Order: sequence, then structure tokens, then C-alpha cells
Amino acid sequence: MELYLNSTWTARYGNSYYEAEAIIWSENGNHATLHATGTTADEADAKLLGALRDLKLVPEKMTTKVEPAASS
Repeated sequence: MELYLNSTWTARYGNSYYEAEAIIWSENGNHATLHATGTTADEADAKLLGALRDLKLVPEKMTTKVEPAASS
């Protein structure tokens, strides 16, 4: 299974909320997308990481800051 997180996927919608996104791919080609919302980008990222921890997809000690992917 591969997990993709990228802070550039955290987007603002109007003046109301931010949405953070994670994509999970399995070896069988199946995938899922998780979304979390918050009033700030940091809150949305923290909620997303909390949900991933609850699902045991990331370690408990992982930082709450989602880092942007390196550009190529």
C-alpha cells in the first residue's frame, strides 16, 4: 500500500473552510481518497493526520505538519 500526502492538496473553498486530502493506493490497484476540513489549513491537515492515525495508516509519532512534495 502507498500513502500520498501533500500540503499543496490542502485547498481553500471560498471564505468558509479548507480541505486536506490523502490518496491511498493498494497493490491490487484499488485506491481511496480521504478528505478532512477545518477553518485553517493547519486544522484540516491535523484532522486528516488524526484520521489516518485512527486507521493505523501512519505512525502515532508522525508530525502533524504535512510537507509539500519535492518538485521535479
